[in-house]
Amino acid sequence: MRFSPTALLLLCLVAATANAQSGPSSVWDGFHAAIAKADRAAAASALASDVQIYESGFVERSRDEYLSQHFEEDAKFAKTVTRKVLKHDEKMAESMALIMEETETSGSYEGKPVKLIGVETAVLRLNGGNWQIVHIHWSSRKPKP
Repeated sequence: MRFSPTALLLLCLVAATANAQSGPSSVWDGFHAAIAKADRAAAASALASDVQIYESGFVERSRDEYLSQHFEEDAKFAKTVTRKVLKHDEKMAESMALIMEETETSGSYEGKPVKLIGVETAVLRLNGGNWQIVHIHWSSRKPKP
């Protein structure tokens, strides 16, 4: 089968778009969206089974541990606030990717105002053609007055 130059260009564009949609940043954004929608299955599919999540001096050492101990609280919080990405950086090397973000979270939670500046680091690994999150480090602080 032979393709015209135009058809070949279109196929390349479609392939590039599909790859971009399922890339590390898409998985990371999808993970945050899953938390905000309390979609446990979508969150689980973004996380490797051996993910390690560091937050506030605590460690969750697996997908199951996160989903059973912390996911519900994260979802409850995410439903009532707005998370805005201020800066996003992605670096890739072979089958690993590093995402670093600076965020601002605002809104209210349990009747109290929320205004936080956050930093997030995620490491993703390509596994069987799919990117999965293998490490997250979250931290936040109140903005300077």
